[in-house]
Amino acid sequence: MTLTFLTLPISTNQLYRVFQNRSILSARGRSNKDAIAWEARAQHRGKPLAGPLAVEISLFWPDRRKHDIDNLKALLDACTGILWDDDGQIADLHTMKEYDKANPRVEMRVWELS
Repeated sequence: MTLTFLTLPISTNQLYRVFQNRSILSARGRSNKDAIAWEARAQHRGKPLAGPLAVEISLFWPDRRKHDIDNLKALLDACTGILWDDDGQIADLHTMKEYDKANPRVEMRVWELS
């Protein structure tokens, strides 16, 4: 299955805040994950995939500023329960960083491994 997200994942550094010596999801992190989850639900109506999965992600950033390619936690967590039961099912992950000023987005391809 192939999905396109118009919401780009935020940095892992912005995802959590420390409150009373505990790490909690920040308001911005919650909002970002909710937006991604809505987009996933709109594009995938079936049951979550079972078994080991392969995921290929292309991040199309709007500019050439420094963007870490590993800031995928919000994206993968938001798809839990929608595309897969748990992101621990992902056995093969490929990520590509690209640029598209006119159409920033995330393109994700997911398939079951046999």
